[in-house]
Amino acid sequence: MLKAHDDNALGWLLDEHLGTCPGVRFAVHMTSDGLLSSYTKTIDKDTGDKLAAVTAALRAAGLAWAEVTGRRGDANAVRQHLIETDQWIGLTSAAAENSLLAVCAEPDSDIGLISERMNALAQRVGHELASRERRPVGEGGRSR
Repeated sequence: MLKAHDDNALGWLLDEHLGTCPGVRFAVHMTSDGLLSSYTKTIDKDTGDKLAAVTAALRAAGLAWAEVTGRRGDANAVRQHLIETDQWIGLTSAAAENSLLAVCAEPDSDIGLISERMNALAQRVGHELASRERRPVGEGGRSR
């Protein structure tokens, strides 16, 4: 499990597995509710924080889409998101329990290769990428 969310403990892992993939601009790892955990050296923490929050919102929208189109009650219904613009391609996927990966790549990148690397990273070190689910805090500062 990750130690603290602000120490970028696994940034080296993202650099090694995703940052070396041709066309990848940067990659981030976050909790499924949008807290930045780790990021490649090609992105700053502030941008990583914003991307983590947006990625969590995108994941929630994808799950809502799956529910509306008939896939109810399955958190694994959405495997990956792809956003393509004229300047970049974004990929998001589940990394492990309660965690996500997001990658921003050049528009002419090999999306299949990037997706394969994301999946391989999640399978290889998913136990390190997993995050405990956060619980709402009730009165007196205790989790509900």
